[in-house]
Amino acid sequence: MLEKEVIRILYVDDDQEDQKLVSSILKTAKKNKYVLETAQTIDEALVKLKDSYTVFLVGYKPGKDEALNLIKEIKALRKHAPLIMLSGMDSETVDNEVLNLGVADFLIRGQFDGNTLERRLQFAIRDAKILESLEQTSKKFRSIFEKAADPFLLMDRKSRILEANPMFISKFGIDPYTATPEKETLFIEMLYDCKDKLHSNLENNLESFEIEPNIVTKDGNVINTQISVIRQEENQYQVLIKDLSSLKAREEEELNLKKFSSTGRIARLLAHEVKNPLTTIVLSADQLQLELSEESLKSSGDLIEIIRRNCDRINQLVSQLLDSTRFSELNIQNHFIENLLDEALDQVKDRIEFQGITIVKSYKTENHKLPLDAEKIKIAFINLLVNSIEAIKKENGQISLKTSLRGNQCLVEICDNGTGIEKENLERIFEPFFTDKTGGSGLGLTNTQNIIFSHGGTIRAKSEPGKGTCFVVRLNL
Repeated sequence: MLEKEVIRILYVDDDQEDQKLVSSILKTAKKNKYVLETAQTIDEALVKLKDSYTVFLVGYKPGKDEALNLIKEIKALRKHAPLIMLSGMDSETVDNEVLNLGVADFLIRGQFDGNTLERRLQFAIRDAKILESLEQTSKKFRSIFEKAADPFLLMDRKSRILEANPMFISKFGIDPYTATPEKETLFIEMLYDCKDKLHSNLENNLESFEIEPNIVTKDGNVINTQISVIRQEENQYQVLIKDLSSLKAREEEELNLKKFSSTGRIARLLAHEVKNPLTTIVLSADQLQLELSEESLKSSGDLIEIIRRNCDRINQLVSQLLDSTRFSELNIQNHFIENLLDEALDQVKDRIEFQGITIVKSYKTENHKLPLDAEKIKIAFINLLVNSIEAIKKENGQISLKTSLRGNQCLVEICDNGTGIEKENLERIFEPFFTDKTGGSGLGLTNTQNIIFSHGGTIRAKSEPGKGTCFVVRLNL
């Protein structure tokens, strides 16, 4: 036979006869064992509230505020405490204030027996547990909502933003809590594209769907996103926003590093396979120079010199390829990244002034020093600045330099409003000897990439023909 659960009850009432009556009724209860303790005044009850009780009974008489004050005290200590009121009057005449205090049930004295009282007690205890569990679950999901690393919001069928987590507000600069009826915050207005698709899906009342629009951040950057929309209620939708731009950037950075490593392996293989035959060719040319008669040398013209010169050229190209794809040895010291950017600017100041280019700076690294080889990093920045200068072919040219912190990394962005880079060329700009400039070696960006990779960083380019190019460098703090 199962042991009965012990239910501790505190009954507060200034009528001792009613207390005795309730005590005798509880003795007839069959399911649980009830331990009834009593108090006649609110002061006496407040002292006993320090103990642990399962449920509370409070006697109520109209016109007396003591019972109402006691209920408030109990609820202040235990928000979801199961609480039942006992009164000598019909519940319909009880003030709304009493019911709104969180009373679980209301019983009329003399109109209940042991079974009724026990059932009401069980319901009150069950409902209190449910409410407490719901509140804990709500707090848990609220915490997830508030701390989510991705932007998250709730909206209605008209795309009005009802709630938004801090990441959404921070990333897009839109705070729905400050919106006014005159200026509603509509999620659909944030989308560059996919507006029609979102509107259609909401009109068709779909349970869930995904779209991939472009959205503008508060910094003015257009990011590619994946948005998952799930209907939560009839007129409420959960909206989770994934930044695909960040994901694609990481994939591109990893691909660039793999390509760089692969190119380095090919360069070393090529150097081994090419330099040995080249040495043989040069030695053979030298031997011919010694063995041929003067008449033969005159009749052959400068063929031997051409052989030597082109061998030297091939040897030089192979050496440059090796140097540009071999991780550099670094002289690491701590430096302020802004100082190195400014020093790189000074190196190209004359060209900037000659073309009338405006420089815009936005440094936000809060004076963090980075472990860097100053001279090599400056070479990388100079190469990027020269690329920007040469890409600007119009008046009102502008180059912006921006630094910021992201987690344990420093971001350096060098952007211009020049001619931009065609998509098919953008994927190849870091390849050795690739260039679309007349007389260019095609190794400037390869060397720049080498320097950044040697520092354990990454570099990628974003560009749109006719609108400009932006190089994004990530360096570890």
